[in-house]
Amino acid sequence: MTRYNFQTNKPYAAKLTKVSTRPIENDPAISLTLIRLEFTIYWMVGEQRLESQGEIACRELVVGPLIPCDRDAGLLAYAQALRMATPPEDPGSWIHLQRRERWIEITFGPRELEESRNPFRDIRPFSPDGWSIKEYRYDRTADWVTIAAAADAAQVSKSTARRRLDELELDWGGELVTRTGGGQRRVYLPLFMRLWNE
Repeated sequence: MTRYNFQTNKPYAAKLTKVSTRPIENDPAISLTLIRLEFTIYWMVGEQRLESQGEIACRELVVGPLIPCDRDAGLLAYAQALRMATPPEDPGSWIHLQRRERWIEITFGPRELEESRNPFRDIRPFSPDGWSIKEYRYDRTADWVTIAAAADAAQVSKSTARRRLDELELDWGGELVTRTGGGQRRVYLPLFMRLWNE
């Protein structure tokens, strides 16, 4: 499975659905934090209608007091688009964005060759007020597979798939993993692959 190839000639609405910190290998004495922003993407269709097809897009930002936000155009663009009221140098400010719904408008650039994903070419604030919203509905009755089958789909070893699943389960819980009567994990493959490819 490959990453979704977004169109580059149209804007999309995007709802911030998750903010998390990610491991970083810099010296712990240096106050830097890697922040991962996850957005659910909505197509703008018809008259004032937003429609999710289940796609997500993620971006990572390095923040901390050593990053001069006023001179970091990339960091500042996200802070402005997300209407941050607190200093963006503070990692906690980004985590707190989850406390209420935040939307942005994204125009994607052409797919990058190395990572096969579309960069965010332009981001700006967006309000869904006045738009009808159709959410994507995951099929909860199909596509639950063993870890071995998920590993085959991702073309990795079973142990690699298990480690990644351990990480993802903390965030996605029952949307991603269920257990049989015997305690064996079953993985919702469409969501697993979508997350794997991000």
